[in-house]
Amino acid sequence: MVFIAVDSGRMLRSVAATSDTLRRESRERDALLDQLRSDIYHSGTNVRDYLVETDDAGAASQKAELESVRTRIDDTLRRYEQTFPENRRGAFQELHTHVNSYWQSLAPALEWDAVARRKLGAEYLRSVILPRRAEIVELARQVTLLNERDLDSGEDRLRALETQFRRRVTIISVVALLIGGILASVIIHRMRHLEQEAETRYREVEEARRELRKLSDRLVTAQEEERRNLSRELHDEVGQAMTAMLVDLGRLEAAPPDGAVLRERLGSTRRLAETCVGMVRNMALLLRPSMLDDLGLIPALRWQAREVTRRTGLPVKMVADDIADDLLDSHRTCLYRFVQEALNNCARHSRASQVRVVVREDADGLSVSVQDNGIGFDPRQEKGMGLLGMEERVARLGGRLRVESQPGHGTLISMHFRTANCQPAPSMHSAQVDKI
Repeated sequence: MVFIAVDSGRMLRSVAATSDTLRRESRERDALLDQLRSDIYHSGTNVRDYLVETDDAGAASQKAELESVRTRIDDTLRRYEQTFPENRRGAFQELHTHVNSYWQSLAPALEWDAVARRKLGAEYLRSVILPRRAEIVELARQVTLLNERDLDSGEDRLRALETQFRRRVTIISVVALLIGGILASVIIHRMRHLEQEAETRYREVEEARRELRKLSDRLVTAQEEERRNLSRELHDEVGQAMTAMLVDLGRLEAAPPDGAVLRERLGSTRRLAETCVGMVRNMALLLRPSMLDDLGLIPALRWQAREVTRRTGLPVKMVADDIADDLLDSHRTCLYRFVQEALNNCARHSRASQVRVVVREDADGLSVSVQDNGIGFDPRQEKGMGLLGMEERVARLGGRLRVESQPGHGTLISMHFRTANCQPAPSMHSAQVDKI
């Protein structure tokens, strides 16, 4: 549309300028032709007065005025020649030739004396001057007609320019409409695509919100379940053992000082105390294994595998590389909890006869996998609290979790961390020592 406006303005200015030029040139040529005709008539009047003049002084005055008219006619012809079209030069040359012939026919009469003027003037005026003047006037009229035809031709050019202008505007408008329609269709298609993407993202966000609500509910439930289990363990196991210890201590206090009875009661009390210590240690290890901080990741994982085998009878094979124990505490805890949760799931749900834990470290990072030969499941349909907790924990630390399983074909759960993301930056002191 901007191009239409600019091009239309340019074409209109061109049409207006052409029209003004044609009208101005036509008026100038008409004015010069009117001046030429007026001077020709004036010259005829001067010649007549000159021929009938009997006084030589009056004749000289008429002759001088005739010379002035001739000079004015020559100037008019020269100016007219500058404005005359190139294609009309033949008509102008004919007019110029007749004007020169007219002045040449006057030359002999301008040399006559008074006697010759009285004797030959009337006949010369009637047979020579008047016909010549009529020819010039007729030529001027024809030239005027040529000017009118030139003006008509210019108007035809103006109409042609206007027709071209209308055609250009029509073509450009149609092209602009086509481009606008194509652009509008593309924009509408893109907007629909963006709306669909926005709707999809909105549904994903809503689904994520629902999953977060479910996860929050499950976390609260798991927390309450964990507290309930701890309370039950403390009440049923530790509490009962401590009560039995108190009863035995009361009996020891009231018992007679018999060495054999005293040793028996003391042995029973010691065994109760050992049982309490063992239960408290097991509960503490379940909450946070101290060997993860004292011995490192791989020994803690091996202990966890042995504990699962001891408690459940499920054989657990541990395959681990000798990795550098310089991981961040958050990553070590995540790896330990991952293996712990995976082994517990295998013991409770998989019905497997063997479990294999593999820890590998390479140039790409650190990988841990837990594989069993159990009954398997569909990860897209069945996702419990344990798997959601794994995903959250691993994703928060920038790792990747993958679950591969099919009903009847066992389960493989693996996670991967890039080594650069799970190693602490060296301190200035250690860097200086390494440099030394």
